[in-house]
Amino acid sequence: MTNFYYFILLAILLVSCSTTETVLPTPVITYKPIIITPVRLITTVAPGMPTQQPTSTRTPTTIATTTSTFTMTSIVASPIPSIVDCLPKNSADQKGIVTEVIDGDTIIVRLEDGNIYSVRYIGIDAAERDLQYFAEAYNANADLVLQKEVLLIKDVSDTDQYGRLLRYIVVDDVFVNLQLIKQGFARAMQYPPDVACAQAFSLAEQAAHSSQVGIWVATPVPGPSDTQVVIVTVNKQQEYVDIQNVGSADVDLSGWNLVSERGHQECYLSGFLKAGETLRIWAGSAQSGGFSCGYSKPIWNNSEVDPAVLYNTAGVEVSRK
Repeated sequence: MTNFYYFILLAILLVSCSTTETVLPTPVITYKPIIITPVRLITTVAPGMPTQQPTSTRTPTTIATTTSTFTMTSIVASPIPSIVDCLPKNSADQKGIVTEVIDGDTIIVRLEDGNIYSVRYIGIDAAERDLQYFAEAYNANADLVLQKEVLLIKDVSDTDQYGRLLRYIVVDDVFVNLQLIKQGFARAMQYPPDVACAQAFSLAEQAAHSSQVGIWVATPVPGPSDTQVVIVTVNKQQEYVDIQNVGSADVDLSGWNLVSERGHQECYLSGFLKAGETLRIWAGSAQSGGFSCGYSKPIWNNSEVDPAVLYNTAGVEVSRK
């Protein structure tokens, strides 16, 4: 009887062992697909990524090249904005070598095409030969441009009545027209329609005058003398100025200059003004005698301050009204 129970217990144990061995492999078979699936998902995404990378790489290369080329071209072709804002930006600029200096505002230039031209500086006026400060203006101009490469910049007019090119001049990073005014070796003058830099020139002249440099160097104010001439009347409506010799000797007016200060219109005088005599100077044609400046249009500004200034042959201011 005892043997029978042992037999039954042994059978139960054997059955338990068989069941455990059969159930254990099942989870392995079930989990294999779950492990493989994420690997396949990663593999599917990865091939798409290299396809976009070359496009992204090429784009910056193109942009960098374009930007670099534009920047260099701009710097080489247009150095003007760093010098002064008034210079025309859309004109046909020219380059050349200055072969000769004529005076403080005129030079001879051999252009890149080999042609040689006389060039008159726009917006300024320097002393002519045989006048005071001619040598100083000539030397200052020569120091700036002689035998140097210059950039010639046009305003509106191409040439003047004498066939000279009308240009603004830049050498290296110096605006020559403006520099000569700043140094006090040239006056600011308006020659319409070429007035792009007229305001800049006028401000530079005021600064030079205040600093008393060049032609504006301090000189004794002329007192009563045998050759004193003064402005006694300014009639802007009728466009005339009266000057009087209040001295005791006759005065040779050759080389004297009457200027409308605001517009910088000049009138060079001539002839003798006798002691005690008054001379009427007309901007246009002389009426009932007097001296004619020859202007075809009014030169005196009736709405703003525009003094008449009289300079003697040495360029010294002798009267203002």
